[in-house]
Amino acid sequence: MAWQPQEEGLRQILQLLKESQSPDTATQRAVQQKLEELNKFPDFNNYLIFVLTKLTSEDEPTRSLSGLILKNNVKAHYNKFMPEVTEFIKKECLAAVGDPSPLIRATVGILITTIASKGELTSWPDLLPTLCNLLDSQDYNVCEGSFGALQKICEDSAEELDNDALNRPLNVLIPKFLQFFRHSSPKI
Repeated sequence: MAWQPQEEGLRQILQLLKESQSPDTATQRAVQQKLEELNKFPDFNNYLIFVLTKLTSEDEPTRSLSGLILKNNVKAHYNKFMPEVTEFIKKECLAAVGDPSPLIRATVGILITTIASKGELTSWPDLLPTLCNLLDSQDYNVCEGSFGALQKICEDSAEELDNDALNRPLNVLIPKFLQFFRHSSPKI
C-alpha cells in the first residue's frame, strides 16, 4: 500500500507552512528550527511531497512552499534519504508534472531538476524517457510541465546530457524538441 500521512503530522506541517509565511522574523526563525528538527524523521519529506502534489484543498502558495522546502532538503540531505522516500518523491513528482496550476508545475519541475542534479541522472534512468513520452500528451498542462522540467534539466545537467554513460540523451532530446517549433502555444 502506498504511503499515507498521519492526520496529526499533516496538520502540524500545514501549521508550520502557514507560520513560515509570517513577516515576523522570530516566528520565521522558530519555523526554520522546527523544520530542521523534522528532517530527523525519515518520512518528513513524504509529507512535503504529499502537500505539494496531493493536497489540492490547500492554497497554491502553501503547496509550492512545501515543494521548495523539499527542494532545500534534497540539496542538503539527499544522500541521507531512505530509498523508499526517494522513490516515493520521484513517483509523485512525475505524477504531478501536469498539475492544473502553473505554480505547482513549476515547483515540481524545480524539484525534479534538483533531484536529477543531486542524485545524478544515472540514478533516475526512467526520468528522461518518461518526460519525453509526456511531451506527446494531449493535455496541455502535462506537455507544458514536462517541457518545463526538461528545460531546467538541460540548464542544470547539460554536461551529463552529452555523456556516453547515459547514451547521450541529447541525441534523443534535440529531435524531440524540434518537433515542437510549430506548436500552437508559444510557451511550448
